[in-house]
Amino acid sequence: MNTIILAGGSGFLGRHLATAFRQKGFSVITVSRSVQRGGDGSTITWDALPGVVDGATAVINLAGSNIGGKRWSNAVRHEILQSRLDATRKIVAAIHAAAKPPALINASAVGYYGNTYVPCNEAIPAGQTFAAQVVDKWEHEAQKAADVTRVAILRVGVVLDAKEGALPRLSLPMKLFIGGPLGSGRQWFPWVHRDDVVNAFVWAATTSDASGPYNVVAPEDVTMRQFARELGRVLHRPSWLRVPEFVLRLLLGRQADIVVHGQHVIPMRLGGTTFRFLYPTLNEALRRIG
Repeated sequence: MNTIILAGGSGFLGRHLATAFRQKGFSVITVSRSVQRGGDGSTITWDALPGVVDGATAVINLAGSNIGGKRWSNAVRHEILQSRLDATRKIVAAIHAAAKPPALINASAVGYYGNTYVPCNEAIPAGQTFAAQVVDKWEHEAQKAADVTRVAILRVGVVLDAKEGALPRLSLPMKLFIGGPLGSGRQWFPWVHRDDVVNAFVWAATTSDASGPYNVVAPEDVTMRQFARELGRVLHRPSWLRVPEFVLRLLLGRQADIVVHGQHVIPMRLGGTTFRFLYPTLNEALRRIG
C-alpha cells in the first residue's frame, strides 16, 4: 500500500488531509511529538521518522508552532521560526538517508510576499515582514531535499472552514450585528476554501511533475472590505463596523500583522495544471460553508 507521512498532521488541516488520503486508499502515518500508548501505530514520534520514510509516496510537512496562537513576544517569534526549521531539517535528513526517497510537499503561506498591493505570482521574491522571513527560511530548508527528490511548496492563503481558523472569529461579530472589515479594509484578503487546500496537497503528492512553489488561493481576489461585505450578505447581516488598525495593535501587538497586512496573490502556476478549484468564488465558498 502507498504511504503518506504527515509531519505535524495532528492539527486542523492534517486531520482533513489524513481522511482524504485514506479515502484514496493510502496508508497514513502521522508524526507527532507525543504518541498515546496502545495506539494503532499510525502515529509515531519524530525519532521514528527515519524508519518509515524509505519508499513512502510523500512526506507532507505541516509542522510548526501556531503563528496565530499567542502574542508575538521575542520568544514566541523565535519558536514560530525555529519549530519550522528544526522539523524540516529532520525531514530532509531522513529523505537524504532513504534508499527510495519520497517526494516532499512542504506547507508554506502567502505571507511569504509580505505586505503588498502588487499582484504576486510565484516568481515574486519574499517580502520583508516577519512572516515573510519565516516562510522564506522555511522554504529554503525544504528545498535542500531537491537534490534527491521532488519538492513542492504550497503557499496557502487564509483557509475558510466553518469550525476552525479565521472564519468563525470573523463571523461571530457579524452575527451579533457588530461586524465589519479589519484595519483599513483596503488590504487584500487571499482566501481559499478548506476543501481546495486539501485537494491541492493531494494533487501535489500524487502528481509526478508537481514541483516548486504554488500559490494555493482562490482565483477570485478580494480586499478585506469586499470579504466582510460578502460575509455579511451570506449571513444576512450588515458589514458596517470597521475595526481600526490602532485598536488591533493595542489588542494583539505585533501579531496584528496577520490581519492588517495583505497580499494580492494570484494562483498562476496552479492555473496551468490539471488542478481545478471546487470553490473559485467567495460567494459559493461562503454559502457552502454556511
